[in-house]
Amino acid sequence: MKRNKYIINFMVLIALSIILAACGNDSEKTEGKASGGDGDSIVIKVGHIAPEEHSYTKGLEEFAKRVEEKTDGQVTFDMHGNGQLGGEREVVEQVQLGTLDMTMVTAGPLTNFVPEFAVLEMPFLFRDIDHVYATLDGEVGDELMEKIDEQGFKTLGLWENGFRHLTNDKKPITSPKDTKGMKIRTIENDLYIDTYKAIGADPTPIAFPETYTSLQQGVVDGMDASYGVFHSTKLYEVQGHLSEVDMHYAAAPVIINQGVFEGYPEDVQKVLMETGKEMTDVQREINQEMEQEQKEELKEQGVEIVEKSDVDMEAFEKTLQPVYDKYESEFGDLVERIKAVE
Repeated sequence: MKRNKYIINFMVLIALSIILAACGNDSEKTEGKASGGDGDSIVIKVGHIAPEEHSYTKGLEEFAKRVEEKTDGQVTFDMHGNGQLGGEREVVEQVQLGTLDMTMVTAGPLTNFVPEFAVLEMPFLFRDIDHVYATLDGEVGDELMEKIDEQGFKTLGLWENGFRHLTNDKKPITSPKDTKGMKIRTIENDLYIDTYKAIGADPTPIAFPETYTSLQQGVVDGMDASYGVFHSTKLYEVQGHLSEVDMHYAAAPVIINQGVFEGYPEDVQKVLMETGKEMTDVQREINQEMEQEQKEELKEQGVEIVEKSDVDMEAFEKTLQPVYDKYESEFGDLVERIKAVE
């Protein structure tokens, strides 16, 4: 009996040792995966609103391809475009909360989280596209990215949606007098609303998914849109005029949840940052090339395009001075510094 008792105790000890060892191995595996340890596969979930034929989508696809190649397949991407996970504000909230890893979003919705970023939304702020890039790639751009990162994000680059122009289905717009009384769709944003009031238009906030139908039914006469949005969402079917007024420039930050980013191995962090930076120029170039193609296709669709050279930009800027008087002080010296960028 005594001998049997020793045998039983010995077997129990062996069984406990096996169980504890197994638990230890499972714990190590879990901890390695959670921390993004070297060698672990990493899947980055990305949500955005752009359709397939948009520079956002093409830029993100190329970004993903480069990251996957540089990490030898350790990092892969789970893409959800075309608003599958919600509108821009929703996907930004998801990234901030960590329920979504990464997104690319236009500047407007991001200002709800980073008020300083709204400076880029000031009307007629930039002289041309070179002025935009010199600003975003310089000190001002660095400061704005720091502001974004303070809200729980890590900014991988300031890509673009492009200049937004005025479209409508009534008449060509060459000066502020042409917009008087025109109902213009806008976002629920005081700066935008005051901008359209200043040029004599009737601003009407409408969610983007409802915009096509609202234009089609005559609820509003026009809107502002980049060539990419106007073309890819087929707004040309309900809008016969586009005027290159460069009303606003829409930057498009690529952001990832800060905690998620910091959980990756340092070499993966480095690849994401380097690729985000190099893709900034690539995505902008993709967008600019696509805009030229889209412009020609819109002409073929019968859209009458007023070239920037035929727009009375001085009259627009003079009319919008009250908007600057009201909002410029909210951004400290940012407006002045942006205007001074060469």
